[in-house]
Amino acid sequence: MAFSKKGVSALIASVLMIVVVVGLGAVITGIIRNYVSDNKQVIERTATDVDCATQVQILVPKFNDAFMICHNASTYNISFTLENTGSMAVDELQVKVFGEDGFQDFDGLMPNGLAPGQVQTNLNVTYTVATVGAIQQVQIIPKKKVEASANKIYCSESGLTFSVSDISPC
Repeated sequence: MAFSKKGVSALIASVLMIVVVVGLGAVITGIIRNYVSDNKQVIERTATDVDCATQVQILVPKFNDAFMICHNASTYNISFTLENTGSMAVDELQVKVFGEDGFQDFDGLMPNGLAPGQVQTNLNVTYTVATVGAIQQVQIIPKKKVEASANKIYCSESGLTFSVSDISPC
């Protein structure tokens, strides 16, 4: 009686094998798709970083051997002129004001961007003296939009730093 039981037919075995193989293929495809998607984002980010390093360049021009950046101590205002000397547009700016008591940063300046070769005058930031104290240094950092994303990254390697001795009174 134990030997009279029949096994799974060849047709059912074939169907089960196909289902298992298709299921494994779907799992492997999902894993590979996630891996490729993650690496694509890293590659896009790296490509934008390379663009920042090689194609984004800004400059505060000089006039009579003085940088065109000034500080009004009574209104706590810093004004400057900026030129895009790179081959790629700058989308925004971040300005950081460092002082004896701390620092303050201003993000999203120049929301209309700055095309290559273009000059923007009368850029201003007004800092809080209670936060910063007497200024020591000002940093201007360009920001670039990441391709296929709404995010913008800081191009720190293309940023400018001015000590208090570089900044004339307004």
